[in-house]
Amino acid sequence: MGLACLAGLSVGWSVAWAHLQAAAPEGVRQAVASGGDVRLTAVVDEDLARAGTGCAGQVRPERMAAGRRDLPVGGHVRMLVWNMPCDARTGQRLEASGRIKPVASGRRAAGAVYARTTRIDGEPTMRARIVGRIDDALSDRLDGFPAHARGLVPGVALGRSDRLAAPLEAAMRLVQLTHLIAVSGGHVSILLAMVLGVVGRRARRTAAALSAASVCCLVALVGPEASVMRAVAMSAVVLAALALGRSTQAVSALSTATIAIVALDPWTATGYGFYLSAGATLGIIVVGGPLADHLATRMPPLLAEALAIPLAAQISCLPILALFTDNGSAWGVLANALVAPVVAPLTVAGLAAALAAPWAGGVASLLLVPASMCTWWIDAVATTLSRWPGSGISNAATFAACLAILAAMLAVKRPLAALTALALLAALIWRQARSAGADIPDDWQIVQCDVGQGAGVLVRAHGLTIMVDAGPPGEAASQCVRAAGVGSIDLLVLTHAHSDHIGGVPGVLDAADVGEVWVSPNMDPRVNGAWLDKHLTRRGITAKTVAEGEERRGRDGATAVRVLWPRGDAPPGDAEANAQSIAVRVEIPGGLLVMGDQPASSQSRFASAVEPARVMVVAHHGSADQSARLARNARPSIALVSVGENSYGHPSARMLQMYAPADLYTTRACGTIVVRGSEVTSRCERPVG
Repeated sequence: MGLACLAGLSVGWSVAWAHLQAAAPEGVRQAVASGGDVRLTAVVDEDLARAGTGCAGQVRPERMAAGRRDLPVGGHVRMLVWNMPCDARTGQRLEASGRIKPVASGRRAAGAVYARTTRIDGEPTMRARIVGRIDDALSDRLDGFPAHARGLVPGVALGRSDRLAAPLEAAMRLVQLTHLIAVSGGHVSILLAMVLGVVGRRARRTAAALSAASVCCLVALVGPEASVMRAVAMSAVVLAALALGRSTQAVSALSTATIAIVALDPWTATGYGFYLSAGATLGIIVVGGPLADHLATRMPPLLAEALAIPLAAQISCLPILALFTDNGSAWGVLANALVAPVVAPLTVAGLAAALAAPWAGGVASLLLVPASMCTWWIDAVATTLSRWPGSGISNAATFAACLAILAAMLAVKRPLAALTALALLAALIWRQARSAGADIPDDWQIVQCDVGQGAGVLVRAHGLTIMVDAGPPGEAASQCVRAAGVGSIDLLVLTHAHSDHIGGVPGVLDAADVGEVWVSPNMDPRVNGAWLDKHLTRRGITAKTVAEGEERRGRDGATAVRVLWPRGDAPPGDAEANAQSIAVRVEIPGGLLVMGDQPASSQSRFASAVEPARVMVVAHHGSADQSARLARNARPSIALVSVGENSYGHPSARMLQMYAPADLYTTRACGTIVVRGSEVTSRCERPVG
């Protein structure tokens, strides 16, 4: 047995190594490392996703050159190309030139090409033409519907997550609802239930054949995403058993499906989505079913399933989520239970509307009415619960909350024990709601709030209380404001409109009176800017667009804060949002620089105007894209990095080296960081860098 296992592992490693070498030949790896310009002729290999003002997608190179040198490309090489025209379809030929850069480890693509010029020609595949027509027609029919419908209908029905407003997506992520916008086993189950409901199980082979054909059509429509292929592989095992008239075991089916997918495409195993999909399914099979049966002895079976299934999935996924996010919610089970009744109607209505849109527009519009009612409910649940105390808590606290809920469910026949478990849950939520920055002293000068993978900093200067950014959706930023004893914010600076910087605005507005709000000339993506305007307008606040040179004076008449960037003619577009985010200098003793999400290219453009600052909030969560010139000019003695668990490599080794002369603290390691003069207090006993 041991030798067999070793042999299997050896074969697995050999296959994986062969795939790795074929996917990134030596010449391509050298070109990626050098970061020069390349030209390529390629075939578009997948559906594109919106990225800024353009689109991005994976291509299969046929020819690739760096300078005069041709690079070796074979059938296994893939490249990720940015700034592609969004009307490009799978199967079309792409000619592009641009700079090549590395991609995150574990990606299928050997590198990323940031295209400056592109040309598309040729005919797309038949599948791409049909799907493109459906997508375009559905988008046209959704015009005039609310934003939640425009994002969630294609998201839930077709897995098109790029159309969802970032604040809503972040709120859904916080309360564990993002699985709704990934086509997975739920879609396959609904489809099979419809087919079997019409055909019946008596004609086993006919039912299996029609079910298999329906699943193939679904894959053609939504694309071969990891969660889809896992569900398809499982359904193949189940349908084979149905055709043969045999029973099947769910765990065996899941194991067979997982092994088959990874064996056919080892790159699947590098994606968090595949881990989450398989993990959630395993949790539902092993824990969800028995727990639902247990609860059904004291409540209606449908309610038992609505509570047990999301809890089992959440418990099994939390260890995986902890690898790339550090915030969760105690309300994930409740959120999933509340939206469960509308998921199937939304999926059916959305799919039917999508299929009808190109040929029967009136029917599609009619179907979108009930679908939009369902999306309104999902939007309301996600937005509301993401702002409740207990959202934005640590993963450890989320796991403890899930265990408390599980204990209450297991003790459903013992009311006292169940109430005890729920009381412990309430105590945990109360403790977490007051723990963020609970030890902040009254005489603080700077409070770098721990908001996870986002940004939010409080500072006092010349009699004013200033806040720069409000963190992601959830209560982390508002809890920090309350813990700092702030009841009034004179100036709220929102550096740009990405959700990890503006998502917490509603909570901050609840926690404190806000006098003035500054925003960048570039508040793209537009849907985020509109979302922010809506929340500010509700409070009677009109944001002021500011640019380089704008100042706000303190109560003593001295300059308290000054804008260093951007310029008034900042270019629009989501692709420019980081580069046009606001950078400010706050005039405390020694000075404070807050850089937003500036990349090196824009940092360099105003670096010459930067004076030394005692404290600096490093740009873009400590990414590698930093200007060495700005770091030299600023020369901070204290460097703060607002960062959480993430899959981007933040904080980067390059940034840590660049700011090595400073005492460097990160919120991921140190939690909320308080600066009083030269004294820094946090849960870190010493700087991390």
